Amino acid sequence: MIFSDMNNWEREKHTFPAAVRRAIERLQSTDLDALPAGRHEFGEPGMHLLINEPETRPWREVKPETHLLHTDIQLLLQGREQMRVAKVSEDQIVTDNRYDAQDIAFYDEVLGENALYLRPGDFVVLFPTDIHRPNCSAEEDMPIRKAVVKIHRDALAGD
Repeated sequence: MIFSDMNNWEREKHTFPAAVRRAIERLQSTDLDALPAGRHEFGEPGMHLLINEPETRPWREVKPETHLLHTDIQLLLQGREQMRVAKVSEDQIVTDNRYDAQDIAFYDEVLGENALYLRPGDFVVLFPTDIHRPNCSAEEDMPIRKAVVKIHRDALAGD
């Protein structure tokens, strides 16, 4: 997992995998405010963009999730969000496996979660080894807007 923000991006980008750098550079050059909610092509094989506009909820109401095939870059555009994260391990038990159909699995309980608090401009890079619980309320429930780039593992190969 990588946690950063667009203000520090220029100083840190050399440490990121090439596909993640390309995705964040594309986010910077895209008018994200002009895009409606939904899925958008991203102009590079193995990547697509989702503009999500969920309402945050208390973290205990949000199911933790992982993906096998995709790395997520989640950039908060508006609002405040708590993102809870933990590492995949043999102690973490998948309770709803949808990897084959939707590249997602859910957990009921997760051990060793940490909380991140995101403000607009903050982003998290979540690899397949990262369990994440997105769209949790930071202080109170509120609408948020975020850009989520899905990077297929083939696009990360060779990085």
